[in-house]
Amino acid sequence: MINNYSLKIFLPLIITVLCIRCGSDDNSSPLSEGSEEEINLEEARLTDFPFQEIEYLDIEITQPTIVNNEEVEEGEIIITLPHTVTSLLLTLESVNIDTEKYNIFPSVGSLELYSETEFVNYQITSTSNPDINIHYNVRVIVAPNPDPKEEKLSISSFRLLANDGVSQADLRLKKEALSIQSVDSLLFTLFPRSVDFSDLTPTIEYQGSRLEYRINDEEFRVYSFDTEEKIDFKYPNTVDFRVSDATNSTAITYRIIVDTTNPIVFNQPELNIPDLFPGDTYNGIGIGTWTNQGNYPITDMSPNQLRFTLGECNRTELCNIFNVELSSNEPLFTKPDQDGVINIVVTNNAPASEQYETIAIFSNLKFDENTWRIINAPADEYRSDIGYTPVQLTMRGIVN
Repeated sequence: MINNYSLKIFLPLIITVLCIRCGSDDNSSPLSEGSEEEINLEEARLTDFPFQEIEYLDIEITQPTIVNNEEVEEGEIIITLPHTVTSLLLTLESVNIDTEKYNIFPSVGSLELYSETEFVNYQITSTSNPDINIHYNVRVIVAPNPDPKEEKLSISSFRLLANDGVSQADLRLKKEALSIQSVDSLLFTLFPRSVDFSDLTPTIEYQGSRLEYRINDEEFRVYSFDTEEKIDFKYPNTVDFRVSDATNSTAITYRIIVDTTNPIVFNQPELNIPDLFPGDTYNGIGIGTWTNQGNYPITDMSPNQLRFTLGECNRTELCNIFNVELSSNEPLFTKPDQDGVINIVVTNNAPASEQYETIAIFSNLKFDENTWRIINAPADEYRSDIGYTPVQLTMRGIVN
């Protein structure tokens, strides 16, 4: 028998439990609806469609039509590929969508067979609700093979990056190769400082269907832009790049000359000879040294200009008592990374006893394509002014 006291205890407990269950049932639906409202199909739209195997020429994206966060018309992607593509088995490389919110199928990294006539259907689905999705129909177009007669062939830009990751050499001069039968043109590039010429990475812009290179007249091979292939340009290597047309029937070959703007460095830019008496002579063979920090041999040379800064003989040629020459430890030229010597000879024809100072200027530095050496001489059809920096040497002496 249940008395009134027991009813007073159990009735509040029953009412409390029922209220809790009702409250729980009321909140379940809004939470569910709230999670669906967080899905925004606009975020699932693609803005690009890159392939791993080849870079496309053009892309045209028609976005799906979305009304009230529901797809009412599928999207379309048409991709134009270069005529050099060899297979339409291609891999989607990446997507711009948040892969934690959306899945794409076929997936990124999946190898698919594309077609110029049939579409490959891609579905992008919400990870929280698979019933919410959009679609893209994807096909490719292969660009027509250009007429070889109309296809332009050239290298329009050539830049080299040194292995320090900073130093760069840009194209300075392009000219017809006159003395080398195996190439058509020469491309000259200069670094602002000495670098490791054996480890350089080219960046090239060209017109044509195929770009290849070779070292030392070996077989041509395709240059790989994807791997940023490094090339050894260090002398005595010769490096040629060839641009070919679509049929490989016509090509232009370029030989690349790589150097620094300042190949000659004086270890002592100012030299003093011992004091002389009138009538004395002086043979300063090897009085100083210089270094070839460039990439090509440098021939023995004399200055092409003298400037007289001391002396009372009106600062004319009469004020000069010095004859100077940059020479090598080997006959005729100094190789890269080697030291040469400075020879100063005085035949004492000084008109007066005083201090003499002469600045020898080497400002006609040219690249000679006949010998592949740097010379100090006027330019001609075989000697190119490619931008070497003039150097100067100061010589001082006293005649008592």
